[in-house]
Formats: sequence, C-alpha cells, structure tokens
Amino acid sequence: GSIKPMDKQLWQAAVDPVGGSSLAAVLSHIAYGGSVAASGLTGGTAVPTTVLPFILRGVNLLGIDSVLCPADIREKLWKRMGTDLKPAVLEQLVDREITLNELPQALTDILKSQTRGRVLVRIS
Repeated sequence: GSIKPMDKQLWQAAVDPVGGSSLAAVLSHIAYGGSVAASGLTGGTAVPTTVLPFILRGVNLLGIDSVLCPADIREKLWKRMGTDLKPAVLEQLVDREITLNELPQALTDILKSQTRGRVLVRIS
C-alpha cells in the first residue's frame, strides 16, 4: 500500500539507514517535535512524502554524513557508542553470533523469517 504522509505517532526519534520509502514511513510515525536522522540511501534517494510531517508536527530531518566526517569526530563517537550511548539491553537483542563465512546462510534465514533478534557477525 501507499505510505500516508502522517500516520499514528509512534516515536519521538529514529535513525533511518535506508532512505526512500523506508524514510517516508518513519517520518509519518514521528511524534510532534521529534527528529529523524537519515544515514543511508540503499532504498533510494527519492522520499515519497509531503511537507505535512514537517509543518504540522514540527518534525526535524537530520542528515548524517558518513563520508566526509573527520576521523577525530568518528573516533569520539565510536568510543561513546561503546560506552554511555550503548543500550543496556544490547546483548539481549542478539539471537546468535556467526562468522563472516556463515553470513550467506544467515541472510537466507532472515529473509525466510527464521531468526529472532539480531545476528552478530564476528569479523575477526
């Protein structure tokens, strides 16, 4: 179905790493005065929405630059993401850990709805 420009207010804030219709859907559910940080465009660069969430709800759309951000700022943010910004329940969200070689099968499982929670890929 089509995405409503304004839908039920579910969240005060969100991060959308996809863009496109995903970003439009997230924007439609942001509560009055809330914000959305857009960090990706794998879903496309066009956002099929209107100005209604911005004007009627005062929603803020914030862009996250992941290319030109200076290394010192990135390092500070990475340290914070591993400490005070790290969700207390993060470990509880992980369904299982896999190696990089196991990723193709895990992606198949995810697409078949055969996982619950997150799949953590150990790079090393």
